[in-house]
Amino acid sequence: MAENKENFSHSATILSVSNMEESLSFYSDKLGFNINFTWREPIEYAVLKRGDVNVHLSLQDPEVTNNGLHTNLYVFVYDVDGLYQDFVNKGVNRISKPETHDYGMRDFDVRDPDGHVLCFGRGTE
Repeated sequence: MAENKENFSHSATILSVSNMEESLSFYSDKLGFNINFTWREPIEYAVLKRGDVNVHLSLQDPEVTNNGLHTNLYVFVYDVDGLYQDFVNKGVNRISKPETHDYGMRDFDVRDPDGHVLCFGRGTE
């Protein structure tokens, strides 16, 4: 684990999309982004990059998207479990426990007072 006093590495804004194929075509063909990562088949999640800009797309059911039950910001950190414990110690009560997922990340969610979901995680590879 890399030592870092601030713990935070970088973030990714995640855009909910209703049609992944159409969105991938738009971002790659029209806007010139390269598709760097996809998850599941058919694709439910994708990471696109152009220069130093990353765009994450997440396939969402419109009802779920409209209710705000999806990640709005993904923050990459160096120490997931330490950050989780810090948040618990500070009384954050709308929080999930850290989990390691098949998409190659260990992460947990925090829901803010307005229902926005912030996910904090680190790659497992």
